[in-house]
Amino acid sequence: MYKTIFVLALMLGGMQAALAMDTPDAQTPAAKLYAARCAACHALPHPKRLDWPAWRHMLHVMERRMQEHGMQMSDAEWRQNAAYLRRHAR
Repeated sequence: MYKTIFVLALMLGGMQAALAMDTPDAQTPAAKLYAARCAACHALPHPKRLDWPAWRHMLHVMERRMQEHGMQMSDAEWRQNAAYLRRHAR
């Protein structure tokens, strides 16, 4: 039982490390904000998943969804997320 838990913990840690390495500029404040705010509700999509016009649309969609759930981000956080996605979009 403990061996299984240990192996699962190692796998989870490895997946988190792979996610961090896969995210562009993972150690920057912009990447950390993107990961913290977006992965709070869903799996973190890679910025190259969409081009900038599609991300711009998706940010508007996410803003509406967050408002529906009583969540919010500051204007500065929205601008930082948008700049990060624009910089790393497909």
